[in-house]
Amino acid sequence: MLLALPAMRIFRQAFPHSILEFLGRPERLAVISHDLQASSIHSIDQGGMAYFYLEGVTLPPGLFTFFSSFRAVLIFEKAGGEILADHLRKIGVSRVIFIPSFPPEDLRVPVSDYLVKFLKDAGIGGERIFSPLRLPDKSLAAGRDFWAEHELKEGDRIIAIHPGSGSPAKNWAPKNFARVADWACERFKVLLVVGPAEDEVEEVKRAMKKANPIIADHLSLVQLAGVLKSCTAYVGNDSGITHLAATLGVPTLAIFGPTDPVVWSPKGSQVKVIYEKKSCSPCSSEMRSQCGLQCLKGIGPDAVIEILKPFLG
Repeated sequence: MLLALPAMRIFRQAFPHSILEFLGRPERLAVISHDLQASSIHSIDQGGMAYFYLEGVTLPPGLFTFFSSFRAVLIFEKAGGEILADHLRKIGVSRVIFIPSFPPEDLRVPVSDYLVKFLKDAGIGGERIFSPLRLPDKSLAAGRDFWAEHELKEGDRIIAIHPGSGSPAKNWAPKNFARVADWACERFKVLLVVGPAEDEVEEVKRAMKKANPIIADHLSLVQLAGVLKSCTAYVGNDSGITHLAATLGVPTLAIFGPTDPVVWSPKGSQVKVIYEKKSCSPCSSEMRSQCGLQCLKGIGPDAVIEILKPFLG
């Protein structure tokens, strides 16, 4: 979603006076709705939506009416996207743009560039300049409340560490994150971000020798965005949280292993990537579950610390 933000901003520029509505995963979309001035968010899981991904079916009247009221629809989809687009055109939406969510595996181009070009080829172009994600007041307030609860004040320097991702095969070793935290704690406050599956946070904590981190746990994405916004720097794997930190403009170091940084690198004003390319990397998702992750094992904590030093001053 965050890699699609540049394309969504350009699409928004093309319809500056129109009402914008989102359909998708509400918790995720809430993070970008303020930035794009969206008026409402609808869940993709609502009853009846499944019919829009099937051919030769009768569409639910309520959703038929809902979609027919739109002047233009921009779709980011993988499987079923073309069927959804065809239904919307038949309903009477005058402009439907379908963009595959990701480039083909054999095309090594940045995802965000691919989406922007696809949109331009569809006849909608605009100026693309990076600016940090603008958060709603409730997100910024959640961040202030979190730091006040942990007795941090404005001006305190904080490094955020997120040791997890959506796939264990993309995760740098917990002992390495612990080493970075132990180095950082002598100079800064350390924030340890816990993901929805708790990732490898407990292993990181057990491996720490000096750090006593603040834990960000059970936060919604909107709340976490407000917390990360105040951080001095961030380090994490190739993950959605790493993309969030980068999009917020936080100085971000992304650790890449089996995935391709050319395609998946986060976008931001201060982003660094560390990547130890091997003969087998980047690899496919099928290969990833069977490999020994030599690409990640080749990255030591000292190398990460050296990259972080300029971020932290």
